[in-house]
Amino acid sequence: MRNFNVGTVTGIPVRLNVTFVLFLPALAWLISRPAQLSLYADVVGRVSPQTVDVAALQAGRTPLAVGVVGAVGLFVGVLLHELGHSWTARRYDVTITSITLWIFGGMARMDDLPEDWNVEFYVALAGPATSLLLAAGCYGLLFVVPGDPVVVFLVGWLAVVNVSLAVFNMLPAFPMDGGRVLRALLARSRPYAEATRTAATVGKGTAILLALAAVVSFAPVMLLVAMFVYVAAGAESRAAVLRELLGGMTVRELMSTDVRTVTPDATVEEFLDRIAAGRATAHPVMVMDRGTVTGLVTPAAARAVPLGERAGRTVADVMDGAPPSVAPTDDAFEALRAMSGATSDRVLVVEDGRFVGQVTNEDLLDAIEVLQGIDPGQNVEVPDGYA
Repeated sequence: MRNFNVGTVTGIPVRLNVTFVLFLPALAWLISRPAQLSLYADVVGRVSPQTVDVAALQAGRTPLAVGVVGAVGLFVGVLLHELGHSWTARRYDVTITSITLWIFGGMARMDDLPEDWNVEFYVALAGPATSLLLAAGCYGLLFVVPGDPVVVFLVGWLAVVNVSLAVFNMLPAFPMDGGRVLRALLARSRPYAEATRTAATVGKGTAILLALAAVVSFAPVMLLVAMFVYVAAGAESRAAVLRELLGGMTVRELMSTDVRTVTPDATVEEFLDRIAAGRATAHPVMVMDRGTVTGLVTPAAARAVPLGERAGRTVADVMDGAPPSVAPTDDAFEALRAMSGATSDRVLVVEDGRFVGQVTNEDLLDAIEVLQGIDPGQNVEVPDGYA
């Protein structure tokens, strides 16, 4: 789904997923409903040193204002939660590529997840710790803010939701922080892949319990979360097994050096003639300009050009951007990670700045099939995507 760039925080790009853009108004409306306001005000009143005047909250257009500020405040808390992860990860030299806010919260995306158990442990804990610090700060403000019912409610609301955010994220299930903390603790005494499988099994059990609770309490949003957690646990486990399986093989062992190429100034007509002569009418072709890959062109994109224009249009007009690249000495899982990160079916292999070959998704699937055959103890299904 589409993401919108909204800026950067300490050099980290922040993006809003379209689901967040659609969900935020719905959340504001939900908070502003009289029954919900009464419920939340009761919860805040139980923890606040000041009383909350429910009648004042429900007067005039106050509910709408409270709903908007409450919803935005919740997602500001989510953003700070993700920044807690990000800033801690940076201390351990882990690169943060972006933070995305979406319907289920936020995701701090890293160049590569840390496999060192103590790094993952502290990075995972940093998010809930940040939320608890925010909650403590908001609770402290309740002792000094004016007795205005709206201010008291909103500050108390932020204290409560940040505690809830920390507690929920510590559930032992991927991709939440509790699942990563559990894996880190397990990885102290066992291989990373085994620790991941065990943590994923616990995560699936947690998801099933969440789903049962959702059915009993008629909570459709919780049921969606449970389904997401269950799928994410399986994806995390498969990715870890693939990492272990492919980690002992280098890109050089997989790559193809016989790669079809075309220059960017070749006409679309010339390109299609060459494709037809070679009887390879479906596969993408590398676009090479003075020894450098500048893009990828598919026969389908070339055929989309009207017949009368093919002699005057060039490959450069219809090509896509270049796929990501890896080095021949990288392990094969790095090629898989690069493909999934760029939603590409191939990666370039570049050595000393020179293009020397490619690895396709088919190459990786063949390698996985062979490796599974070598080790009957491994029963790995190739996932459609990787969390």
